[in-house]
Amino acid sequence: MTRHQAQGFQPDPPFAPEMQQAISALCQVGDLRVWSVIVTLFGDLAQGRADQISGTILSRLCANMGIKPQAMRVALHRLRKDGWIISEKSGRTSLYSLSETGFGETLAARPRIYARKATLPKHWHLAVAQPMRQINRAESEQRLTAKGYVTLAPGTYLGAGSGKDAPLDCLILKGEIGNIPDWLRAANAPVGLTGQYAKLDSTLGLVAEIHAQAGPLNAVEVATLRVLIVHNWRRLLLRHPDLPAMFYPGDWRGGACRERVSALLDQMPRPTLANLTRACS
Repeated sequence: MTRHQAQGFQPDPPFAPEMQQAISALCQVGDLRVWSVIVTLFGDLAQGRADQISGTILSRLCANMGIKPQAMRVALHRLRKDGWIISEKSGRTSLYSLSETGFGETLAARPRIYARKATLPKHWHLAVAQPMRQINRAESEQRLTAKGYVTLAPGTYLGAGSGKDAPLDCLILKGEIGNIPDWLRAANAPVGLTGQYAKLDSTLGLVAEIHAQAGPLNAVEVATLRVLIVHNWRRLLLRHPDLPAMFYPGDWRGGACRERVSALLDQMPRPTLANLTRACS
């Protein structure tokens, strides 16, 4: 049994052969966890604060992605327990929505996930913290990371902008970026991430070819493809700093993947929940 299957996926969702190929390819890009896929599903399809997704829609989309019913139920239970989603009954139908916490988290990540190009600030600064014990440095790094800083070396951080809002207990050095050494480019790409981006780039190219040859897609097919595309992109994107391409190795395919994701999502506009409800009824 593969890791993909062990997480609750079945490799035979009910699609036409060409769409089956696209879905299977997207499911095999990396390690997909059911609860994380459901988070992506809500983040992409339920973007309004009051949006609710019925259990019928969830079951249909999860089945299309090969997620077993039991795995979906376990994932929903976990997300409710962790305070990410809430549910209510409407007759015999269960309705699910993001909690305040869940909606806040997805809203915060949305600009980076759907941006057509990585942010390229005009100004940069270095923040150098005072010498401190490792345990205290970890707390300092967590605080700075939350503000968008990137750790370059112990106690040294790179920040975008003028640094006017930088911590007062740090030495701030302003200026332009000059030479970027290979060790820093490698440090910004966690182990294995460069190869995973290359695989995603290739897979998205295959999906684009299949989509170009396929006929019109219905709302359920579009939603299924969108969720898998966004999920694979989000899963890699949020594992590394939000930096321009010059900060990454030469074979980095993150920028190419962003272009492919944007193009595919443009070709498959997000269906409304009303259309999904009609398609699943």
